[in-house]
Amino acid sequence: MMRSYINRKGTKVVVTEKHLDTAIKIKEELQKLSPTRRTSWARHKNMMKKEGFLDSDTNEAYRCLIKSEQKERGVLPSVNKHADLLSDNKLQSIKFEIGELNSAKLELQKQGTSVRKLVRDVNKDVLFIEHIEEALKKKDFSKVGVFSKYAPEKYKEQKTMIVCLSDIHYGAVVNLPDNKFNRDICARLLNKYADKVIATIIKENVSSVYVMNLGDLIENVYMRNQNLYNSEETLSEQIVNATELVIKFLDKISAYVKVKYSAIAGNHDRLQGKKDSNLSADHAIRVSNKIIETYAKYSNTQVKFVAAEDYYHSIDVGKYSFCFIHGDLNNLQKKTLLAELSNLHGKHFVAVIGGHIHHFTMLEVGNDQYQVTFGSIKGIDEYSVNIIGAKSSRSQGVVLIGKDGFEIRKIGL
Repeated sequence: MMRSYINRKGTKVVVTEKHLDTAIKIKEELQKLSPTRRTSWARHKNMMKKEGFLDSDTNEAYRCLIKSEQKERGVLPSVNKHADLLSDNKLQSIKFEIGELNSAKLELQKQGTSVRKLVRDVNKDVLFIEHIEEALKKKDFSKVGVFSKYAPEKYKEQKTMIVCLSDIHYGAVVNLPDNKFNRDICARLLNKYADKVIATIIKENVSSVYVMNLGDLIENVYMRNQNLYNSEETLSEQIVNATELVIKFLDKISAYVKVKYSAIAGNHDRLQGKKDSNLSADHAIRVSNKIIETYAKYSNTQVKFVAAEDYYHSIDVGKYSFCFIHGDLNNLQKKTLLAELSNLHGKHFVAVIGGHIHHFTMLEVGNDQYQVTFGSIKGIDEYSVNIIGAKSSRSQGVVLIGKDGFEIRKIGL
């Protein structure tokens, strides 16, 4: 039976059984070549071209077609078909790729400079750790601990503020008419946000701050094909350099008040990209948190690191409890989510706060109870414009808590 899919141009493409046999076999071999068992669909498309099939694609519809066909077959094509595909010099593209990868591994042993180019193919734990160590050697976290003369007024109500860091996406490169983003712009925006937080601290008589990182600290290079060319640093460099910016952010705020810091992971933080193929603790935030925990422990700073679960954290301030998630594993537009999370964790949350969708929303789901998404440091990109079809302004968000109430605020950037 002939199968079909809709390509990137919106055209229906019918593929043959031979096309499906070849596509599945190439997918299987690419997974074998990858330490993470993931398929590079850009490479898959190039290999299909070498086999004479010009009607493959890298889009979600095509990927789903191949996966669906695999599922329907139970496994991959029959043993006879596999043998036929591999005999008589068929699927030369697979043999070429295996040869290329083996040559790359040999070259890696000779030239240390090749590591960054090949890390996507040989991303083993040892190499990853070595990259982190090398990146850390370039950093100096000792120049911290400069304090201001600010002190909250004793005879006015002293408030607590939760400052959220949402969807920084450090490492991304965006060059659109409506938005520009790179590592330098990211640094400037975080510094601008810190200035706005400090202004709010002084104006609202804030005595203590929680900084809550809601995930997607980095852009990653494994999330989607576009990440391979829309990222300006390796994975390890992104983690270390983004963490350095967070430390500078914390240090600037902690010059005025004591700061507690916690962080959870987002989908871009997962080291293997897809949530269904990733260990729960296998994410960039785990590495970043360890760096920040060490910084807080050994530096002259008013920052205290507070460990969170991988994808959930709660903060209690007085009689109010707040729940924090990234938003990719839960739908923050589902009106029953707050009640469900309260029941799951045995707490009466007044708000559940996340990010993920890159724009500010606030949904009242009960008497002074809210489900909130804060915006993104990164802002819009090609994916949000071309795939999702959504635009929004850059923003972050804070929660101000006093004795008799709390206020959720959007902070525009």
